Amino acid sequence: GIPLSRSLGLLHREAGNPTATEKWKAIHDRVIDGTTLADSMAMFPDIFPRVYIAMVQAGETGGFLDLVLSQIAEFQSRERDLRSKVMSALIYPSVLLVLAISVLIFLLVFFIPRFQAMFKSFGAELPLITQAIVGTSALIRNWGPFVVVLVALMAYFVRQWFSTDRGMRIRESILLRLPMIGPLLARFAMARFCRMLGTLLASGVPLIQGLNVARKSIPNRILSDAVSDGIERVKKGDRLSGSFSSCSQLFSNAVLEMISVAEETGRLDKELIRIAETTEQELERQLRTAVALTEPLMLFLIAGFIGTIFIGMVIPIFTIQDYIK
Repeated sequence: GIPLSRSLGLLHREAGNPTATEKWKAIHDRVIDGTTLADSMAMFPDIFPRVYIAMVQAGETGGFLDLVLSQIAEFQSRERDLRSKVMSALIYPSVLLVLAISVLIFLLVFFIPRFQAMFKSFGAELPLITQAIVGTSALIRNWGPFVVVLVALMAYFVRQWFSTDRGMRIRESILLRLPMIGPLLARFAMARFCRMLGTLLASGVPLIQGLNVARKSIPNRILSDAVSDGIERVKKGDRLSGSFSSCSQLFSNAVLEMISVAEETGRLDKELIRIAETTEQELERQLRTAVALTEPLMLFLIAGFIGTIFIGMVIPIFTIQDYIK
């Protein structure tokens, strides 16, 4: 029952850091001057994603802003939990990757040169695999800093290009085509879209407005454009399940069938939320499985690299014995 302006005033006074306090105060002042909360939040796109701004705008229009804000808090809590689970699962593979790189650098910089000097003193012709290892060692020792700087510059310019609209679309298109990552991203986007749309419909938001808001929750622009085409078909009077039949990468036939049944029974909002919960549980299991497979794969790669270097250094020893005889 507390007025919005007073709630914002309490919020900006309770903010933890000066930057947040200043931004919340700016929002508070604009709301007092008559600006809507959604327009005030749009001043700070670095803090408020566009989907949350669209949800607040829908809540202000429909008179259920309190419910929308509670849903935004629930969405953020779910995303934090999912992000935390993913980061925790990736800690061990990341440690293995750093360990593998460190061991390879040590072998190539400090271990290989000792054998290289011994091979050179005998004047023996080295096998091809040994020549490749010795050449890589020399490249890292002589040009290592320049290679690091060059890779860093290339990564910076590639990142800048990917931040453009064309680069972002190309990057998202490539990610969707990757064997394991693409389906996971598509299912995550579908679950997020269904949960957002189901929540908005349950709150009383009209279907078209809910579709437009939920579309903004999809982080991938390729998938978002496909949903936009489906929304246009819904505006022309088509059913939701039939309109999204062309978005096969986002909605499977089973999901479309469940949506079709829900439309007929008038339980579309509840069914969309149920689909989202089921998909999120499956995604969590798939992520755990993928991470579990990553660990032995990393160990296999570490053993493969070290074993290759060991074999490449041992093979010439037999050649040296022939030269000694």
